[in-house]
Amino acid sequence: MQSEPESLDEVSLIWMTGIGCNGCTLAMLEASDPGIDDLIFGNVPDAPRVTLIHPELSMESGAQYLGLLERAASGTSAPFVLVLEGALPVDLPNPGGVSHVITAAAGEVTESPSTFSPPTLALWIERLAARAEAVIAIGSCASWGGIPASSGSALHVQSLSDLLGHHYVSRGGLPVVNIPGCAPPGQVFIETLIYVFLHLKQFVPLDLDEERRPRWLYRHNVYPLPPRVEYPPAVGFDLSQRPTVGCPVPVTGWVRNIGGCTKVGGSCIGCTERDFVDRFLALARPDPALN
Repeated sequence: MQSEPESLDEVSLIWMTGIGCNGCTLAMLEASDPGIDDLIFGNVPDAPRVTLIHPELSMESGAQYLGLLERAASGTSAPFVLVLEGALPVDLPNPGGVSHVITAAAGEVTESPSTFSPPTLALWIERLAARAEAVIAIGSCASWGGIPASSGSALHVQSLSDLLGHHYVSRGGLPVVNIPGCAPPGQVFIETLIYVFLHLKQFVPLDLDEERRPRWLYRHNVYPLPPRVEYPPAVGFDLSQRPTVGCPVPVTGWVRNIGGCTKVGGSCIGCTERDFVDRFLALARPDPALN
């Protein structure tokens, strides 16, 4: 059921982290005009004031931080949008203990150590997603599994959509919104987040493509090949058949339309697409035979 627009004057942004490099957090913090601070101070017209609940940036920690998550999961807090950065570890038998759990410090656990079973990240995500107005996967790891899911990886991971299912719909009537990239520009995340807020308030539609990415940001094609490299016909590489990937960087840059791999002459590695490591990363390296 979609939330009433007037209930979204203040919204919490609950940010969870899985297996990744924290690059998406850094990208989000670099965004400006508007940035996350503009949303926190309520400076974006028609967008709600945001409270950021982040495992590394929140003032709360330990039991107080867990209390914020628990109130959100139980439906006793303000409306919230759930964001996942990083891939989700798949629960596997682990005789040595548990991996990627979210719990309080040892001194704050009241249960008996022999019976205490800390909740995994996947369990928290499932509980929170059931109450979230919208759910966003930021970065390729959260969107598709990213580098941790590449061929030969020792990790067993899944994407946010893998966990919640293809038919998942949030309380606001939205599927998981994917913002892939390794990392995506922070400006792209902030812009998408604002559009999500405006959509929840029933001000604008939210146009997503077949991969559930913001269509207006991921419709610009780039080539995952090294820049300024000539491929002679003898190599057998037909430039007319070059693969293309959808990416916002050619238009948005990294910050304020400045920077970004394809805007500064760097190689595109196709990081906004599924399985980009296995499909495109080798194309971003010049063939040694040409040297």
